[in-house]
Amino acid sequence: MTDDDLPLLDEIIAALQRLRERVADAAEPEPSPDVIDDDFAPGNLIELPVAAQRFETAKDKLRRWCRNDGIGVLRGGRWMVSVPRLRRHIGR
Repeated sequence: MTDDDLPLLDEIIAALQRLRERVADAAEPEPSPDVIDDDFAPGNLIELPVAAQRFETAKDKLRRWCRNDGIGVLRGGRWMVSVPRLRRHIGR
């Protein structure tokens, strides 16, 4: 290696750093259908009042999101909220 190689190495390192920043800033990929179907697995569901308290969201708003946006399912006449879907919906 010679002194002439140092500027080339600096250029390569800078290019790699820019690439690393772009990759780190990239948005998360959309979940696969398997993951989305698993959102309603029993371990991912909580009762609506619990979700309202945990996520500091009004119960009425959560009911509306369950009906209109698919973040929950009715089980035995009660809304069960999918925690993964709620997190994605509110961006947490």
